[in-house]
Amino acid sequence: MKKLTMKEIAKLANVSQSTVSRVINGKEGVNEKLAKRVLDVINEVGFVPNKAAQTLKQNQSYIIGVCVTETYNPYFVELIDTLESVARNYGYNILLHNSKRNPILEWESMENFVSRQVDGIIFVPTSDYNFEKIRKLPIPVVIVTQNHDEFDSVGLDHYKAGQMVAEKFLFANHTTFGMIGNKPDEKFFGFRDTLAENSFTFEMDNYISIQETSSNSFMIRKDIETYLECITDLPFSSVFTTNDLMAMEFVKAIEERGIKVPEDISVIGFDDTILSKMMGISSIHQPIEEMVKTTMKILLDRIENKVSSSKIQIKLEPTLIERKSSRLK
Repeated sequence: MKKLTMKEIAKLANVSQSTVSRVINGKEGVNEKLAKRVLDVINEVGFVPNKAAQTLKQNQSYIIGVCVTETYNPYFVELIDTLESVARNYGYNILLHNSKRNPILEWESMENFVSRQVDGIIFVPTSDYNFEKIRKLPIPVVIVTQNHDEFDSVGLDHYKAGQMVAEKFLFANHTTFGMIGNKPDEKFFGFRDTLAENSFTFEMDNYISIQETSSNSFMIRKDIETYLECITDLPFSSVFTTNDLMAMEFVKAIEERGIKVPEDISVIGFDDTILSKMMGISSIHQPIEEMVKTTMKILLDRIENKVSSSKIQIKLEPTLIERKSSRLK
């Protein structure tokens, strides 16, 4: 099929080219009959506007760059899906990149976003490695799922989430505690500090470290097995994991060893993904839709220069969804 230009569409509809442009771009003030005539021709010939040309003319691409740290975790699958839906509602499309927790790939993604003339960027940082360079980018940037003072950011209050889990374990009369994560973070500090406030010390020997590169179930399970093979008995009766993938793999690993959940050990995950729902794992809920809508609103306000230059920091309230994996009272 021959690709038609806007000029040819105008000729077929017997209207001016400017009328076709206004109809395509949803501008007001177009006669209803003329607009219908243009749309009928567009539908008949299957005309698709040249977005590249429009970008050059309008200096706006209506594309948002999105960079996440992984795509294997169901949490990020849901995040990306919601981002795309919300962006479409605002008339934008997303250009997705996966940094795979690699700061070099993350920066390459940023460079590609700029070269593709995206209007703004939403990203989940691998670390603060690229922050200095990202701050100098000529387009607005908003961090999602984490909180950082150097950027506009929208995330859960991770420290408070850690506090909430510790309080639940203490209320259930647990006296020994474990944690599974990549490295101590705000979730851990909230968890540890709340235990300390109640006269309990978190033993770092009870921290099961998952390598940063272990982003899929097989590798997470391998790291958990390495820990379990080095001990005779579990030194804790409750464990908090920094995502649901880790919780799922831990539950499977200990049940294969005859340890019962929640009779012998209580488990609470993080993210409240479909995995926690399917396996009955208690988990900290992340309000993804609210997080994404808030992030998108901040970014679009930045694109349209509707907000002050001060950085916007949004911390959403955590919620614990209790299921059968924890014997909470």
